[in-house]
Amino acid sequence: MERRAPEFGVAEAIDRVLEAESEAAGVIAAAERDAESVLEAARKRRRLILETARRRASRLHARAQQQLRQGIEQLDRAEPALETDPAKLRAISSAAVARLATRLTSDDDGPH
Repeated sequence: MERRAPEFGVAEAIDRVLEAESEAAGVIAAAERDAESVLEAARKRRRLILETARRRASRLHARAQQQLRQGIEQLDRAEPALETDPAKLRAISSAAVARLATRLTSDDDGPH
């Protein structure tokens, strides 16, 4: 039976450790690349969501501005019969506040 020198066994063990370390480094590098790809995809998705939200907010703002202009024009064209009775004014303002509260708390963002 042939006996190997102890140094040979140690050298083999060191080689196996170095090989395993090299493989682990490759796996880690691949995982880092995969993680970076996932992060980049998430960043792209975030940008798309933000752009969509900005476009929607701009459209909502423009629509609200148009509705406001139309409302003002209607008021300007209406007869100048101003209500001065405090009780009637309170009733009108209460109804307007209630309608506004309903609009602000509803899920529907369409025209009202």
